[in-house]
Amino acid sequence: MDSKQLFRFYNSKFDLSNWIDEKGQLAQNEDEIKWFNCGINEDFNPKIINEILKSFFLEDEVYLCISANKSSLVKKSTAADEIGKILHKKELAIMDQSFTKIMFCSSDGIFKIGMIRNFPENRVKPSGEPLAVSFTANMTDSDYTSKVATIINKYICNLENELHKDYGGSMEHLWIDFQLIEEHKTYPFRFQKRVEIPTSFTEFYSYNVGHYSVRPDFVKMQMLSSEEEICSYVFELLYKSTQILEEKQKKLEGFNVTAFRLDFLSACKKLGYII
Repeated sequence: MDSKQLFRFYNSKFDLSNWIDEKGQLAQNEDEIKWFNCGINEDFNPKIINEILKSFFLEDEVYLCISANKSSLVKKSTAADEIGKILHKKELAIMDQSFTKIMFCSSDGIFKIGMIRNFPENRVKPSGEPLAVSFTANMTDSDYTSKVATIINKYICNLENELHKDYGGSMEHLWIDFQLIEEHKTYPFRFQKRVEIPTSFTEFYSYNVGHYSVRPDFVKMQMLSSEEEICSYVFELLYKSTQILEEKQKKLEGFNVTAFRLDFLSACKKLGYII
């Protein structure tokens, strides 16, 4: 791999990196990232760089990525000196030879370390992986639909937890959106091999995702006032919507729809609602 290829490869991996926090774990947001300060120019402290290179990077040689024409494999023992020469001019990075670890240094002498993640275009569902169910009801356009969302969101986590089981097949995630804006159109069930998650700081994609939306009868729903009436109506509607999974069983490769729907009924019963 020549310098240009290496630098291009580094840029492709940078956005797939998870950065480390104070505890040595993956930071869950920008504020949790641990930054080190090695200084620049006369204040540059190679000892700090060398300590990280020694403890974090296990190989004797690492990739030093500076620019398209100045990126190469260098000895770990000389990397700190090379960094000190260039750091006040521009940012740079270190990667290990297996492309699993990274150190990013800004031009003002602070740096962070992280893990380079691999997110393939698709994957087979891990054996025994429980289904992650997510019900969403957070978009509203009136006081009444906001009330409905507030009520059902009190129970959604319990419902999701009760359905967090392995039902076989290929589906890892099931996302069901409850539409509470009347002018919004529903969308039918779709099964996607990989879905980007822009809101996640560590998991950039979800795999094998079933996703569809459910629309209530807004006229009928407006006639419901008590929490019990609203929950009974919504949970029954959500349950009935899962019949679509029976129609998609071939695509879901053996997903046990019967067991899932029975567990759905049981979960609602535990919440005090018999459908």
